[in-house]
Amino acid sequence: MQADYYQILGISREANVDQIKQAYRSKAKMYHPDINKAPNAKIFFQLISEAYQVLNNPEKKKWYDFKLRYPSTTGMRPQHEHRRPSTYESYYRAYTKSQQERKEEKEHEKYVKTLFDNIMFYFFVFVGATAIIFSIIDIFYDNISKRTINGLVFGAWFLFLLFYGWNTLNKK
Repeated sequence: MQADYYQILGISREANVDQIKQAYRSKAKMYHPDINKAPNAKIFFQLISEAYQVLNNPEKKKWYDFKLRYPSTTGMRPQHEHRRPSTYESYYRAYTKSQQERKEEKEHEKYVKTLFDNIMFYFFVFVGATAIIFSIIDIFYDNISKRTINGLVFGAWFLFLLFYGWNTLNKK
């Protein structure tokens, strides 16, 4: 079986960052190869360091906890002691790569949505401005009629509401 990092550090699975750090420091002092002359002290110190690196990093800890809870869904079965420790790293790299791909997809969708929103906004600004411009042109040709005033009022209100709505949406 793969070594349980929580057992190595002697902490519970609900331990916070400070508890993890404190447990690491005390275990590292106890098993550091310069202090502890036992033959397996170096190996145990490496395990302590590996456990700390995983549990101290929120992303790695999240993946590790998921892997412990659902070993069959992550494609990882209980490992033998002689198996290389890089297996965890390869699965973690695959996990972070998929997370990065999802993030890039979301960013692309957001970019496309923003682009579409901007195009529609400027199109409607053009429509409102055109209504105002044609109403002003009619006024200069002394064709002041109900239609001319309605076009001017429509264009002004349309642009006002458009800019007000746009500012309200962009404040969120």
